[in-house]
Amino acid sequence: MQRKRRLLVIGSAVAALAAAGTGTAIAVSGDDAREGRGTTGGAAAGPVFSHPTTIDNRYLPLTATRRCERRGRADDGTRERTVTTVLDRTRRFTIDGQQVDAAVIRDDAYEDGELVERTHDYFAQADDRTVYYLGEHVSNIRRGKVANHDGTWLYGRHTDVPGVAMPAEPKVGDQYRFEDVPGVTTESNRVEETGLRARVNGRLLTDIIRIQEFIQPQGEVEHKLYAPGVGLVVEYPPDGRTALVSCR
Repeated sequence: MQRKRRLLVIGSAVAALAAAGTGTAIAVSGDDAREGRGTTGGAAAGPVFSHPTTIDNRYLPLTATRRCERRGRADDGTRERTVTTVLDRTRRFTIDGQQVDAAVIRDDAYEDGELVERTHDYFAQADDRTVYYLGEHVSNIRRGKVANHDGTWLYGRHTDVPGVAMPAEPKVGDQYRFEDVPGVTTESNRVEETGLRARVNGRLLTDIIRIQEFIQPQGEVEHKLYAPGVGLVVEYPPDGRTALVSCR
């Protein structure tokens, strides 16, 4: 998986997080990355897509906003910035004989102010509100020019398994694969905790979930926090931390 996994969110950086009803505190800092491995799961068989570009999953409402900006800092001090934009176009896929138009979401990733990656991601929501990930077109940029498209893959061309970006009703222990692309990448996800709370920009968010991602062939572990009606609140890649700064 490329560094592009920057999804739409609403709010600002989280100051503290506590497990609801347990008293267990979870500090929101770069030291919060936890070791462990997710195990594999699979997408539900025979999803139906009536309105696939209306993505209003409770924990991943991707099309609820137009443009978001996220910022963070890598452990080596590199300043990271990602601008995520929902584009006014779709890409068509065939899933179990159905013609499915996927939403196209563009991520522009910067390091110390320089554009280093532009990715177009393809998402579709089934009628049960499971969000599927159908591929990405990656442009890796060096010194202002496209160096390669490493990491690019499409459902129906490189894999016959659609990725699951978010289950309809995630529960502790749920396991699924965001990506399952032989020879390119495999990302196994597991819902580790639910019912968490966070105060974001003065607003208390509840029922937050924490998801662990295990990425192969890199062998990397990431953790992400999602809030209902909001989306991704904060994420911990292996080399730092990123969080939302604005969304409109």
